[in-house]
Parts: sequence; structure tokens; C-alpha cells
Amino acid sequence: MPQEYEIRKTICEIGKRLYEKGYVAAKHGNISYKLSENEYLCTPSGVSKVYLTPDKIVKVDANGKKIGACAYKPTSEVTLHIRMYKENPEVRALIHAQPPFSTAYAIKNAPINDCVLPENYVYLGVVPKGAYNKETGEISSALIDCMKNKKGFLFEGTSVFSTGDTLENAFDNVDSLEFYSKMNFIGSYIPEGPAVVDAVSAPSGGDDLIRSITEQVMRKLNS
Repeated sequence: MPQEYEIRKTICEIGKRLYEKGYVAAKHGNISYKLSENEYLCTPSGVSKVYLTPDKIVKVDANGKKIGACAYKPTSEVTLHIRMYKENPEVRALIHAQPPFSTAYAIKNAPINDCVLPENYVYLGVVPKGAYNKETGEISSALIDCMKNKKGFLFEGTSVFSTGDTLENAFDNVDSLEFYSKMNFIGSYIPEGPAVVDAVSAPSGGDDLIRSITEQVMRKLNS
């Protein structure tokens, strides 16, 4: 098992990757790692992921109470992270982020169930949704199922969670979920196969149709 300091460094590196890829902005999102049944590392509250350093990573116990003399407070969602770890003992790392495409599906409460790429479907399966009430701590049965069985899932109305046996794998899962969501979104604006074939092979007018489709997609991407 990696030494604690190395894990702290990796959390910082993952935080920077999330920020650079546009999966978090400002002080959004959080990352955690399970050291043991009673010790967890998590990102601090109120700190942008691009500014993380190992000394800012907070250690907490199984009740979410800070361990040690770190000057920062743990993320306000640390108790939810700990609950997730308890639901699935195989999980060692969690990422809560807001990648634009998959988060848009979450905000709209729209499922991502189209198999755009076989690799994505095999890797993530049907991407489910789960709900959590931050004020009451109430967790939906769908979210509990996600915690137990899924590598990545929509957090109904707000964002995205991914799990992994390592921090790197948790990042790969949120990355795959966002790519999957993006392909679903773009695919939803492209006509069925025969229409595209007809447009390309038509003696005239084909270029106009393709240009129109491209412009629709670009408007949506930039809106």
C-alpha cells in the first residue's frame, strides 16, 4: 500500500487534472481516499483543486472528525464519502466532480442509457442516478445501489460521482463517464444513419445538411 504522503500527493495531482480538464471549477468538487476502516484522507473545504498541496489534505476518522493539526476543514461532504465506503468495501477512492456534459444530464435528471460506444457500455454499464438530501442526510435506494455496484453515476440534480480501487482508477471512471455523456449528447443531434449516407452521397445539398448539423452541435457546446 502506498505511503500516506504519496497518497496525499496523488490526491493533489488528481485535483489538478480535474481542474485542467474542466471537470471542476473554483472550489467545487471533492476527493477522498480510504486509508483504513477508521482513517480517511479528503480534500479541504473552500480550496480550489488547482491549489492543493499535501499539507492541505485533511485526515478524518470514521465519523468525519478531523485527525491531527491540519489548518483546514474537511470537505462538507466527507460523511457522504464515508457512507459510500461502508456500502462498498472494495472502493478505496472517491471523486465528486462537475464535468459539464455528464453534470448537465444530472441537472436535467436525464438518464445516459444509449450505448454510443461498446467500450463505454462494457466499462460503465447503464449509468444510473441517485439522490442525496444534504440537509437531512437522506439517501435514495437508487444511490445506495450505485454505491454498491457502480464505477460512475449521476448525482441527481447536481453532479457526478466516480469510484475506484485507486485514485487513478477513480479519475479514469469520471473521465470515461464524461466522454460517454459527450458522445451521447453529440449523437443526439445527428440524424439516423441512412439520412447521413443519403446526405453525403446526394449530388447536391449534402454539404448544406452536414454544415447545418455541425452548427447545431457547436451552438449547443458553446451555450
